[in-house]
Amino acid sequence: MSATAAHSPRSVGALAGWVLAACAFGGVLAWYLRRIEDRVVAQAWVDERSEAAPRPIAEVASAIRRLQLVTVEIHSVVEVESRDDSWRGGATAKVRVPVKLLYGTDLSQMKIDAISFSPLTGAYVVRVPRPSRIATEVFGTSEETEVQVGWARLRSRAGEFHLGQARKHVSDQARRMVLSPEDARKVADATREQVGKLMTSIVGATGAQALVDVRIDEEETP
Repeated sequence: MSATAAHSPRSVGALAGWVLAACAFGGVLAWYLRRIEDRVVAQAWVDERSEAAPRPIAEVASAIRRLQLVTVEIHSVVEVESRDDSWRGGATAKVRVPVKLLYGTDLSQMKIDAISFSPLTGAYVVRVPRPSRIATEVFGTSEETEVQVGWARLRSRAGEFHLGQARKHVSDQARRMVLSPEDARKVADATREQVGKLMTSIVGATGAQALVDVRIDEEETP
């Protein structure tokens, strides 16, 4: 025959009190830990914002102006022809010469309102003028020539004469060259890339992780 222990009302009340106290302590502890966590997260957010604070626009503009010039090279070929026709036959001379066209964007005159910063996107927007031709280099020593003379014409006279005439106009023709749409896009893309890298190096000096959006004024490149 087994005996069953009976719990007195006092012991049951004490046990319930301990349970309630433990629950209350657990709740207070959870609230306290949450407060600590919130403070740590908030402080980390403030520290992150302060470390990645965007560089002042005036300071960025001043740094870019000191860079002065961004240049892009385009390699092409200029072709000039000189000819005449007579009863003795025609005489034609063609000269093809490699040229290098140098385009530049002058950043030294950039105004402060050409640069803006969007806190919403965290991006700098910089507007630069479309590059213009600043130099034309002609490689005359690498020329290719083609001479054709009629049946009664002498290459040593008529051919060489027109060859000389064509050579005289190579430099002028090179200076008057107009970029093809494809080469114009290359100049614009290369300019955006170079200015973007320069901007990134400038704004990144403070540790800011900012995006850079380079826009070129919509003007035709000669």
